Amino acid sequence: MNAVLLLTLALGFGAAAVAQAPQDPVPQPQAETPPAQNPFQPFDRARFEAAAKELGATPEQLQAFGQKIAEVGVARAADELVRAVVPAYDAAVKLYEATDVTAPIGLTKVLQDAKSPLLRAHVRYHLARLFLDSDSPEFAVQVLNDYLDHDLNVSPLDGEVAFFYAQALAEMPMPEQAIAWYASFLKFFPEASERFRSAAHQRIGEIQRQIDSKLHQLADGMKKTSRDLRRQKTDKPVQMDQERYLTELDQLIEEQQKKESQSSGPPSGNGQSSNPAANSALVEGDGSVGNLNKRPSLADRWGPMRDADRAKIEAQVQKGMSPEYQKMLEGYFKKLGKTQDKK
Repeated sequence: MNAVLLLTLALGFGAAAVAQAPQDPVPQPQAETPPAQNPFQPFDRARFEAAAKELGATPEQLQAFGQKIAEVGVARAADELVRAVVPAYDAAVKLYEATDVTAPIGLTKVLQDAKSPLLRAHVRYHLARLFLDSDSPEFAVQVLNDYLDHDLNVSPLDGEVAFFYAQALAEMPMPEQAIAWYASFLKFFPEASERFRSAAHQRIGEIQRQIDSKLHQLADGMKKTSRDLRRQKTDKPVQMDQERYLTELDQLIEEQQKKESQSSGPPSGNGQSSNPAANSALVEGDGSVGNLNKRPSLADRWGPMRDADRAKIEAQVQKGMSPEYQKMLEGYFKKLGKTQDKK
């Protein structure tokens, strides 16, 4: 029996009250827990350079890549190499760095045309970071799910992907899954940048405190309602409080049961490699491509734009995009509009 259910029984609501909880909880976006075994293989420099050659990297560019590893870390050096080899990718990342509202379109077009898993991995990384910067973590999860399903072990970006996947889950919020992914990052990438590892430890503590606080608040509210019921105070406010607490309780129980069922065996689907490695992957150097802090939000640029300019950008989404990416960008820009409407 899980901790939340034990709390319910201790407070006097009992199994009957649990049975009254709503049977149709609010739908949550799907995100798998981390795999039980490590799917992240140690960075294979020879494999990476072979993939870069297939993209068109010259011997001089590969030599520059090797020299930059010690200076800026292997992940950043790798990203700079891919940007040098693929001008369209470099141009799209520059739009993102300049907080240009067309950046998600530029990155998505490069992603859609990419045949190389290496290029796809790097584009997806930046596109996910852009969505996180724009307070759109659900789209970041969608992009990183594809990375974890299709683009693992071709780039030294894997460690940062695991970290920012956890961050996206935390911001949705999906706290239990976020804690699991932060813990997975710490386990599978012991030599990642200390900045990332310290941030992961800190955020695990913050999320756990938020969960504990929510549980304590729920417990206090349930105690008060129990006292009211014992005094036969059953007016509408008390009934509404009881229904609300039961709804929150049901959601907590569902989260706990899902966590327990997923931890009982290796999960399948998003985030699990078909050939997991036996040992923890080691990320060389700093491994940092981007700043841990968010850039200015694209929503701040979207709001002041003229309607005609926004319409032109929205029209670009309709040109030459596959239905999957078109739907994603339509949802993203629609959310930007809603964000501005609330301000």
